[in-house]
Amino acid sequence: MKKAVFIHGFAGSIHSETVGNLKKYNPDVQWFPLEVNHNVEQSLQIIQHFLQQHPDIDILVGSSLGGYYVLCTPFTGKKIVINPVLNPMAVLKKHVGLNQYRGRRENGDTHFKFTMQDLFRFKSYKPMDTPNTICHYTANDPFLGESIKREYQKFFSNAIMTPHLRGHFMDEHYIKHMLTIELNN
Repeated sequence: MKKAVFIHGFAGSIHSETVGNLKKYNPDVQWFPLEVNHNVEQSLQIIQHFLQQHPDIDILVGSSLGGYYVLCTPFTGKKIVINPVLNPMAVLKKHVGLNQYRGRRENGDTHFKFTMQDLFRFKSYKPMDTPNTICHYTANDPFLGESIKREYQKFFSNAIMTPHLRGHFMDEHYIKHMLTIELNN
C-alpha cells in the first residue's frame, strides 16, 4: 500500500471534503493529511518532522500554499502539486489581516491573523522543481490569475493543464478522474 501525505492550502483544514474524497477514491493509499498554517517556518518544520518520523512515505501531495510547502520540502520521492503558489509574497499579500479557516481545525480555532511579518517570512524560502515533481493546474485560476500558466510552464519540467481541475481547489471530479491516475503511476 502506498503512503501519501496531503498538505492543504492557505486557511485550509485536514477536516475537509477534499481529504474525504482523497480517501474515498484512493482506498489503496494510506493518507496522512497534515495540518499546517500560514507560518512557513512552522509548516515546513511540521512536514519535515513528520517525514523524519515516517521515512516510508511514497508521495507528497499539496494544493495551493500546500503545494508551495511541498516544493520547499527536501523530499526526494514523488511530489504532486495542484495549482501551487509559486510567489506567496504577491499572492498572499491581500490576505494580511484577520482570516477565517475553511474547515474545522484540530485546536478549535476558527480565525487567524496573517501579518506582514508572516508574509515576509516567505522571502527565506525558494520552491524547487525536481524530476519527481508533477504540477497540475487549471487554465483559468481565479485565485492565482491568468499568467500563472506561463509561470508553471517556465518553472516546471512537468506541468500539466488538466480540464479535470475546474477551479483553484481540488474537487471530487478532479480527484476521481485525474489525481487517482497520478497516484497509481
